[in-house]
This record gives sequence, structure tokens and C-alpha cells, in this order.
Amino acid sequence: MKKKILLSILFILTGVMTMMAQIVAFQGISKTRIDVTNETVVGQVSINPQVSGKAIVRFDGVCSSDFGDRIVLAASNTTSWGTNDGSVSAEGISQSLRSRPFSHTRVYDVTAGAHSFYAIAHNYVETAGSGKASIYGSLTVEFVPEGQYMVEYQGVVQSNINLSDKTTVGQVTLNPTTSGKVIVHFDGKCISDPGDRIVLAASNTTSWEVNDGNVGVEAIDSDLKRNSFSHTRVYDVSAGSQTFYAVAHNSVETEGNGVASIYGTLTALFIPDEILPVAFASIVNANTDLSDVTTVGQVTINPQTAGKAIVHFDGLCISDDGDMIVLAASDTPDWGVNDGNVSVQAVDDDLNRNSFSHTRVYNIAAGSHTFYAVAQNYAETAGTGIASVYGSLTVEFIPNETSTAIGDNILDSSFNIYPNPCSGIFYIDGSSSFDCEIFNVAGYLMAKYPNVNSNSPINIENLTLGTYLVKIYTDEGTIVKKLVVNK
Repeated sequence: MKKKILLSILFILTGVMTMMAQIVAFQGISKTRIDVTNETVVGQVSINPQVSGKAIVRFDGVCSSDFGDRIVLAASNTTSWGTNDGSVSAEGISQSLRSRPFSHTRVYDVTAGAHSFYAIAHNYVETAGSGKASIYGSLTVEFVPEGQYMVEYQGVVQSNINLSDKTTVGQVTLNPTTSGKVIVHFDGKCISDPGDRIVLAASNTTSWEVNDGNVGVEAIDSDLKRNSFSHTRVYDVSAGSQTFYAVAHNSVETEGNGVASIYGTLTALFIPDEILPVAFASIVNANTDLSDVTTVGQVTINPQTAGKAIVHFDGLCISDDGDMIVLAASDTPDWGVNDGNVSVQAVDDDLNRNSFSHTRVYNIAAGSHTFYAVAQNYAETAGTGIASVYGSLTVEFIPNETSTAIGDNILDSSFNIYPNPCSGIFYIDGSSSFDCEIFNVAGYLMAKYPNVNSNSPINIENLTLGTYLVKIYTDEGTIVKKLVVNK
């Protein structure tokens, strides 16, 4: 009977780690010449969290459509799409320039239980073509439980606003209790006037910076005036209130009226230091020869357990007329076909800027892994092959749901942790001397305490708010206790 009770308690504690863990669901999308005259589900993933939290849903890639068709694309929690920030769109520029990159993100509050999310495509409003399109990309869902991680987001709906000055079109505030990293992402669509260049940025100030500090989009003419965009920055932050901004500005090329409509999402995800690996590379490659496959950025992570790596490469590519530039987030210094890349093309020597976004998710084992931002002038090479790439390569590691720090440990009621919950100091009432370790909900070792005496103070002031597991090592085996930090 005692053994059954101990196993039951172990199951409960193991469940605590699984419930609190982040979840990632991913589908690569490769759809060639499909009919999207009606709302069409081109990708679908499901998650089944055991606690409430937020689901960050992103659909990005490249869409190739007939000239004369406008293809609406959306990440959604239904099999339909919404107006304004509920979708982006892509239009072929001409019979030869038919491929357009896109990125759309939504954030949903979700309860415990099963939830499905969708990548939607629809030929809508402008339907002079065949209504068929090829869509290559990724549908990614990242579930973030309430607790140690923080997510704030704002849907951006700004119609016909004057951008002659730098303008804040969205903002979110986080208030972490410890230091960490914030992944700030701003994507959506911009409808602007011909002759204007609209600069867009995710920023920690109400301004933007040059090179990787923004992306820029331009209308081609009074009809082809919609552009999807994507911009990511990663900031190291300390404890305390932190505000992040979505910024827009009509800059440099200002021959239009300076008025634009911006619809999208600003997302800020905070991850405490030493919780999960987050790697970031700022990409500033000016006037680079891309005639061969070229690594324009790379980052390395070294997780202690198996899991998934969300690899995201977005930003701005300035290329030569006549060239097709392939861009990819990859686990090798090369790119793959279909959903393994996106591509951009300049319209002419002036309209030569394109914002892009590419995401891949990889299953990885414990140990060192390197990921790459790759670029190449490929297939259409009538230009110089020289391009400038400015952006970000971001890798976020999420341990598998089944990963725990417990293993085959036992529990023993003869050991007692107090106070529990605690804020800075706790004690273990047990045998005269033992070793103990503290693990976070992701299964990472946070602290080691050798030769602890019974009822001696154990300082955990460096731990953040949340649930932890304490492993106590005795001659009879390993004992596991749950510890709640509530400071």
C-alpha cells in the first residue's frame, strides 16, 4: 500500500512538470497550385494543455499566385479569417513576379483542454486570376503556461494614420520579477501610398534604428499597395517594468501622402535567465555576394534535454532587379525546397526592398546544436547577385512535454520542506546530512546544495516565482519534494 501511495504522489509531481511546460506544435506547409476560391485550411495543429495560458500562433512563408488575384492568409483559431489584424494578403506583381512573402501572428488566451489552430488561405476581393495559389511555409503554435513566463500582445489596427513622424502604433508592458530575455515581434500588413517608404519596427523605444532595427515596405502602384512585413528583436532585460513598441514611419521616400493603414500584432515573450536557452543573432550583411549559398547569421544552443528548437529568420532584403533571393532558417548551412525557404524579388532598381519571414521547428537531442540564416541568389540571376540582408535569427528551445528532472526517484514522508510556499529561505527536516538539488519545471538544474544539515537554512533568493522540484539524495535513494516559490 505504501509503495502505491508513493507512486501516486510521484505521478502527481511528474504531472506538475508536464502541466507547467511549454508546448510547441508545428506543421510544414507545401501546397502547390491549390484552389483557394473559398476559405481553405492549408494547415492545422492541435495542442492539449492541462493548464490555462496563451497560444502564440504564427503562419509565415511565401505565396505564389496568379496576377490579378489577392490571396488572404491567416493564422486563426477557427477555419475562417478575420478582417484588419485578422489576416494579411499577398498579390502577384506581374506574370513573372508572382511570389510574395507573408507573416501573420495571433495570440489567444486558452483554457486547459484540446485546442486546434489553422492556417487559412482565400482568394478574396481581387479575383481576376485562376484562384489557384502555391503556399509554402509553416504553422507554428507555442503554448505558454501562466507562471514563470510572460506573454503580452496587442492587435494593431491603425487605419489611415499620418506617419510623417515616428509613430507608436502599438505597445505592451511586462513586469518581470527577475532578469531574462524578451522576444519582441511585430508583423502584419501595411497598406500605403505609392512613392512612400514605410519603416516598421519592433522596438524597446518609441523610435527605430537602422539596418536590423527595422524593415521597410513600399507600394508598387495604387492597386498593388499591400505588403506583409515581419520584424523581431531580442532584448536582455532586468527585473521591473519594461515597455515595448510597434513603431511606424514614412521615411526617406516621401513622395506619397504619408498616410498608411497598419494591421498586425505586437507580441512580447519574456523568458527568465537560466530557464530555457534563447539564442539571437543580429544580421547586418550589406552588399553581399549571394551567388553561392551563404550563411548570413548563426547561433548555437546547448540544451540539457531533448526538445524542439523554434528557429525564426525575418527582416529585410534589398536585392537587384532580375535576381531571386532565397532566404531560410535552417539546421544546416543550406536551404530546402518548398517550405524550406522563402524567396523575394525586386520589382525594379527603386522598388527593391522586401520584408520576409521564415520559421522551422526541429526535434533535437540534448547537446550542442547550431542553426543558420541562409541566403542565395537562385534560379533567376539576371542581376548582380549582390544583396543586403538585415534582420534577426532567433532560436528558442522548448523541452519535450515528457522531459522531467525526476527520473526513477522515490518520495519519503520522513522528509519535510518548510515553509512551503516560501519566498527566500526554506528548510528540510530529515536525516542529519544529505545533498540536494533544485530543478525548474523544464527539468533544468537551478541550484546544488552539498552536505546540507537537517533544518539548516537553504537560500533560494535567486529563484523566480513558480513551481520547483527538490531532489534529496540519501543512502536509501533519491527523495523528491515539490517546492513553490511565491515571492
